[in-house]
Amino acid sequence: MLRNYVKIAWRTFRKDTTFTMINVVGLATGLAVALLIIQYVRFELSYENTHPLADRIVRLTMDYMNGGTVYSQDTETNPPLGARIKREMSQVVNYTRAYPVGEPDLTVQIGENYHLIERVLAVDSSFFSLFNYPLIRGSRNDLFTRPRQAVLTESMALTYFNTLDVLGKTVKIPKSAGSILLEVIGVVPDSPANTHLKFDMLLSYPTMLSDFGEREDNWEGNNTLTYVQLAENASYERFEKSLVAFNNRLHKEKRLVNEQVIGQKISDIHLYSHKTFETEPNNEARSVYFLLGVAFLVLLSAFVNYVNLTTSKALDRAREIGMRKVVGSTRRQIKTQIFTETLLINLIAGGLAVGLVAALRSVFIEVAGLPEGFTVFQDAFFWESLGVFLLLSICLSGFYPAFVLSSFDPVVVLKGSFSRSIRGTLLRKSLVVFQFTVTVILLAQTFAVYKQVNFLREQNLGVNIDHTLVVKAPAGADAQKDYGAFRQMLLDESQVKAVSLSGTVPGLRSTHMGTTTGVNLSDAIKKTSYNYYLTQIDTSFIGLMGLTLLAGENFDASTQPAFSDPTNRQLIVNEETIRLWEIPTPAAAIGKRVDLWGRKATIRGVVKNYHYESPKAAYIPIIHMYSPNFDSFASVKFAGGNARDQLTMLRKVYEANFPHSPFSYFFLDSEYDKQYKADDRFQQVFGALTGFAILISCLGLFGLATFTVSRRTKEIGIRKVIGASTINLMILLSGDFIRTVLISIFIGLPITYFIIKNWLANYAVRIDLSWWLFAAPALLVMLLVLVSISSKTIATALMNPVKSLRSE
Repeated sequence: MLRNYVKIAWRTFRKDTTFTMINVVGLATGLAVALLIIQYVRFELSYENTHPLADRIVRLTMDYMNGGTVYSQDTETNPPLGARIKREMSQVVNYTRAYPVGEPDLTVQIGENYHLIERVLAVDSSFFSLFNYPLIRGSRNDLFTRPRQAVLTESMALTYFNTLDVLGKTVKIPKSAGSILLEVIGVVPDSPANTHLKFDMLLSYPTMLSDFGEREDNWEGNNTLTYVQLAENASYERFEKSLVAFNNRLHKEKRLVNEQVIGQKISDIHLYSHKTFETEPNNEARSVYFLLGVAFLVLLSAFVNYVNLTTSKALDRAREIGMRKVVGSTRRQIKTQIFTETLLINLIAGGLAVGLVAALRSVFIEVAGLPEGFTVFQDAFFWESLGVFLLLSICLSGFYPAFVLSSFDPVVVLKGSFSRSIRGTLLRKSLVVFQFTVTVILLAQTFAVYKQVNFLREQNLGVNIDHTLVVKAPAGADAQKDYGAFRQMLLDESQVKAVSLSGTVPGLRSTHMGTTTGVNLSDAIKKTSYNYYLTQIDTSFIGLMGLTLLAGENFDASTQPAFSDPTNRQLIVNEETIRLWEIPTPAAAIGKRVDLWGRKATIRGVVKNYHYESPKAAYIPIIHMYSPNFDSFASVKFAGGNARDQLTMLRKVYEANFPHSPFSYFFLDSEYDKQYKADDRFQQVFGALTGFAILISCLGLFGLATFTVSRRTKEIGIRKVIGASTINLMILLSGDFIRTVLISIFIGLPITYFIIKNWLANYAVRIDLSWWLFAAPALLVMLLVLVSISSKTIATALMNPVKSLRSE
């Protein structure tokens, strides 16, 4: 019997290959999209699950308060916090600190060569217990209990030593006065891709105390990441309540004044945390779940296509089903036949979906920002998902057609009256309305995302980042050298317009700046506790970066001693800073005295607000202090020309002056552009999903149009014989589809408006919701509908009436 079902199914497929191909392609596309997106979402949700204790590890962070309002949140805390909280809270059984060293990277010397290591952390010995990194080489005995110990990752050991047997090797950290000699005492596996705390090298935390000037009792500075391990029977909610009393004790002792310690599950960091000084840019939970929802809508649209096309062809199968019932077939047998056809279609579609995933895998990994080693076919979950989706598809796309076809009354169907069934027509129209409502929503949202991302890129940043190369400062013995020669050699080049030294540059993450709280005007009656960002610049920075000086003067190198004297420090601040100090105008700020770290400083100038980071966020308050030292970065502004030649020249000048330091550079506009990467990825993935949804909807519409035209071929011939024009026939054949899609547009646009408005609320700078943003998708959908149905309707309308009348 099963063999007979398969034979009949195969004959049915061959009888109408167009409908078969539409069903297979539609289902395969929906399955491939859903499989790829669910793998992406699974990866995003898997952060920290490689750590067995992840559900018991909490990161401590700081909330900065101004009065009763939280105005800033910081991931970094004070060094004594971990030991103190373990001592006073019974729920905490262990803790570790992680101090980011040398941000954005650290220069190290291995043998005679210098290298830049991007991710270096100084940690306590307990780090290996909390995060469960096994030692490939080395012993846990006395691990990180002494200064100047280092542990390398597997990749770093192989890259720089070409072996894992590196115990006892030396790594030097060059400093302006001597070097820090680190003994390698272990090798650990590389950090997994799905953790927020990645590293290439670890130092013992005692090294921070012996060589970097950190203090165990430092309650004034917070530059340390702190993690605590909760007891096995402790709940996070109870821990949060205990933190209230803990904060009260710290406030009473004046350890904290306008701050409070907050707990954060490490499993929540990647998708829900966007505090200052995050270890890496995190993703957005709403974006991840939104893409997952869209992927399921695309898959559901594919199911709808199958149901719609199968039921629309019910009339063609009606006589067959009627004859089967007349000769004795039961409803169960007919249902089994229909389910067999559905099963075969889905199995073919599943195979094609796997092929599409294989073809799109590398592109998807790049667009979605997944790690290079991201696996798909080796993951058992992928095949489990495919099985579940196929089962779901078979049930959803097979149940209703089987129910409809098996329920035909032989007497009724042999008369062909199902074509006039209001229920059948209403079902098909409802499914088309659903499909194109989804299409309208996705298309309008795609337009909004594209417009918003481009709007951000077109914003006036308040800073000129064009034709600018930035080089990192040298380290070690080179750091002692006179930077005047380096600068002058660059200025002697005709293509160089200016050179500037600074502690950071716009486009880098704000973690490259220092922060301080409690900076107030000396004569302020009401003291505030806002968080201010600090950076050092020389006299050329403002001009090179194209900042606008609204009032006051630039720094003057001829009076350098006055600026370097902490008792007579002068500041250049931005508009946001004076706004927080409630100074009405930039001119009114000049000469004002400021309390800075217990000393007096004077406002020398005010610059117009500029976007240090992308315009997605609001302006931050920035305080610029003078420094002529090449401690961090040198920016070189070119007059234009060939970027490759400019880079070659810069490298040559750098190596001539600093032969022992690695040459590290970046183009400022490219670095700034990285801040849009997450938005670009979202735009590309979302746009691709929208494209697949449109493809599936148009395939379904083409199939319905083909069916409708085939059913009305004789009618069309008769109308042509009595004088109907081709335009009349086009309107006749297309009108019903257009009316149905117009209903979709009227349903979809209000929903779209609500979604876009809420999505844009997350941006400090955003587009206006103009009428064309909704009209354009509606017109495009109508155009797609006309294109989808025109090939069949036009061909039929132009057909010779004699041929049309012979068609039935």
